[in-house]
Amino acid sequence: MRGLFSAIILFTSCTIQSSTSNHYLTAEKLWTDKNYAASVEEFDRVVKEAPNSAIGLQALWRASMTRTLFLRQNEEALKGFETFIERAGSSDLAPQAEQEIGEIYFSKEMQYSKAIPFYQKLIDTHKFGLDEESKFKYRIARSFFLTNQIRRSISELDELITQYPKTAYFDRAQFDLANAWYALGDSDHTAYAKALKLFEALAERLQQKNHALYVESVFGEASTLEELEEFDQAYELFKKIENDYPAPNVIKIRMASIDERKKKKRK
Repeated sequence: MRGLFSAIILFTSCTIQSSTSNHYLTAEKLWTDKNYAASVEEFDRVVKEAPNSAIGLQALWRASMTRTLFLRQNEEALKGFETFIERAGSSDLAPQAEQEIGEIYFSKEMQYSKAIPFYQKLIDTHKFGLDEESKFKYRIARSFFLTNQIRRSISELDELITQYPKTAYFDRAQFDLANAWYALGDSDHTAYAKALKLFEALAERLQQKNHALYVESVFGEASTLEELEEFDQAYELFKKIENDYPAPNVIKIRMASIDERKKKKRK
């Protein structure tokens, strides 16, 4: 009887393994055929049958990635990535799962306050290249700005500019820092002056007109000068980028506004 019982267990185990493998292979075929919804259902069956096995964790990963990339099932994808981190925290894919969670919160759900701790954890606990680290730092700064925590954003951008001067996010960070000081405006008597200095430096460095940030920096410079009531300088800068700015009508409106403000000031 003992031998028969062992044989039954072995047979059942083999049958389950065979079923799990079949579901996984089916899921991959469906995915290749771009039948993503059906593919995820098969991946989910694998996870249910073998939650902590190598194939189960791989299925959990594949299902979560498919949900966020192709099905817009962001809530389910978040749960999947969080479960993956719980079950496979030491896996090489765990940092990628944390990045995907941050990506969903930041880019897809616009839940910026929830994105911040994931990006900070990536910086604090994992080793990445400088470009990737600067990206995480930039998104932290951007998240603070978008949740109206302007001074926190300024602090993060200052650190990014100091720590990552040769990365792809350096210019963008300087531009956002200028915008952050501009956003503070009258609430800080030095804000416009700091914004103007940053916009001027960036525009000078990016003088080729085909660089999007060059035009945007000149626009920021002109806008700041207008706020400082340096109307003639502001007008000339707006005129300079009139044909290069992506929304020419905006430039015309700003120039008309300056003319109107100058008239009122003369009265």
